[in-house]
Amino acid sequence: MAKKSVSIVIPMIGGAVVASIVWMLGPGARWILENIDGVTVGGPTGLTGKDLAAALDAVRGRVLAVATGLAALLAVFYTARNADTARRSFQLGERGHVTDRYSKAVEQLGSPQAPVRLGGLYALEQLAQGTPDPEFRQTIVDVICAYLRMPFTPPTEGTTSEPAGRDPQEERQVRLAAQRILANHLRHHSATARPWRRIRPADRNARHWPDVRIDLSGATLIDLDFRSCHISEARFADSIFIGDSTFAGSIFVGDAMFDGTVFHGAARFGGTTFDGAAWFERATFTGPATFAGATFSIAAQFEGATFNRAARFTGAAFVGAAWFGGATFAGAWFAGATFDSDAWFGGATFTDSALFERAVGLETAALGGVHLAPVAEDVVRTWPTAWKEAPDGTGGRTLRLAHPPAEGADDDGEPGESSAT
Repeated sequence: MAKKSVSIVIPMIGGAVVASIVWMLGPGARWILENIDGVTVGGPTGLTGKDLAAALDAVRGRVLAVATGLAALLAVFYTARNADTARRSFQLGERGHVTDRYSKAVEQLGSPQAPVRLGGLYALEQLAQGTPDPEFRQTIVDVICAYLRMPFTPPTEGTTSEPAGRDPQEERQVRLAAQRILANHLRHHSATARPWRRIRPADRNARHWPDVRIDLSGATLIDLDFRSCHISEARFADSIFIGDSTFAGSIFVGDAMFDGTVFHGAARFGGTTFDGAAWFERATFTGPATFAGATFSIAAQFEGATFNRAARFTGAAFVGAAWFGGATFAGAWFAGATFDSDAWFGGATFTDSALFERAVGLETAALGGVHLAPVAEDVVRTWPTAWKEAPDGTGGRTLRLAHPPAEGADDDGEPGESSAT
């Protein structure tokens, strides 16, 4: 409605201005000379003859100059308006083109032919890389994650096809490509600081997609390499990792959820920073689990986790609370780890070596119900100075605080309380 009103008013104003200019170039020139310029015309003291003609010509010249300026302004206005209209038309056309490309790429992901599915993935990657709209980019990431969450059985000898009629070996390659696309654009390399240089270093993160959330809950992932990634929020609950999985040096800005995840192979989280809560409750690590040098800023939840091989937390920093209650360790390395808040180990089981030398902040850890499985004489177990081994009353061994709290504290397994049974 507003645009229509402007379209009507402007021509009316333009017509009135043109009529006024025509009048001022004719009989109106004398009126301007007399009433605006204050010049006397005629009579014994007024302008007559050539002097009057010259004065009228001067008035008309001024009017023409003003008219020329108004015409120029009008031309600029219409040019800008037409340019804006053209720009809007182009944007609408471009948006429609992008929508068509997006729809076609998503449709390709449903093709039974692996090359077509690969083409759809790479088309989505190009769209995400070329858009300035973070919401549209997040939508594309969500589509790729949804593809990886689709049911998939890794190929084994004798496997000929997936339920959808897809070749399992080809589908494996498609999924590896989807994982690489995510990793390549989540990976973030910090530019090296060079204070002696005035020129700003080249952007090393031109392909990085900032503030991206990923949801790969329940996905089957193969040899996932997410090292040095910068992720806003990550969900891997109940996912299955086939082969080695690497998150070394990554930063999880929001919560990182690995509840119920199964790692078939090495799980590498060395040097990873968890700025949000880290959830590994009930996770199973069939291969070595490395969290050496990791930082847990809010909370580290490993309650009920199973470590079938060595769990390395050497030099890890637990800024927030750390839960290892009910966890099973077939080798636990916490040498040099720092616990700045509460720590729960109640109900944990240690079946092999345990190295806690130089670990700090475990003087009040919850140790109720810790079970120490018998081990060979050559297996080394070194506990924090605040802990000691003791009989558990059933013929086995457990852990207790070397200096239990004052008598009268409730024995409910909370940090700082006795683990006496």
